[in-house]
Amino acid sequence: MIELRSFRLWEFNVNHNQLLLRSPQNVDIAFVGVGYVELPTKLDGITICQPSANEIERICERLGSSVAPDEIHVLSSGGKRYLVVAKKIWDNDLDIFESSLEHFSRPATPKGVRHYPN
Repeated sequence: MIELRSFRLWEFNVNHNQLLLRSPQNVDIAFVGVGYVELPTKLDGITICQPSANEIERICERLGSSVAPDEIHVLSSGGKRYLVVAKKIWDNDLDIFESSLEHFSRPATPKGVRHYPN
């Protein structure tokens, strides 16, 4: 489990299926290859953790197809669990005026970016 600070849903790039969550301290969490999002616009004190068997089953049912468990990311906040289906999840500490999503459309991993294995 990875415990992180408060985040807001900051940006979604429809063309590249990318989702960006940003904290007031300018730490970003970016999801690449997003296929499903179940999030409020603000999350306080999130923990990123593994999906349960029920969550995997629920996502597959909602999407009407099987989903690899390593593509299901659970963000726990305030006693609730929220799901995002994405190929990858990254965090970074880029400048406040830089969009993390611009960096993820490039083939190489940008400087200051860390990958979260699920």
